[in-house]
Amino acid sequence: MCLMVALLPAAASPQGADAIDAPRITQQAFRKLLAANTVIIVDTRNTEAFDVSHMRGALPLPLEGALTWPEAYEKTVAVLLKTKKTVVTYCA
Repeated sequence: MCLMVALLPAAASPQGADAIDAPRITQQAFRKLLAANTVIIVDTRNTEAFDVSHMRGALPLPLEGALTWPEAYEKTVAVLLKTKKTVVTYCA
């Protein structure tokens, strides 16, 4: 089972970028985003799990069991904050 959460750019979200809840999307909707190249994929599992396997093109941002990311991932966070694309996170 794969949980996918879409984080829309702040302008497209009525709650703003700091909202805790993000909409979940279907695999069909995710496939459409992939086909259109309008998505950034973020793997939030720990680094060991990411190293074993991950979705092609996924950016690692280990948040498993944490409320914040390690400082080493500040560049990844900067990319996510600047993007106009939909950000989809997964943890399984």
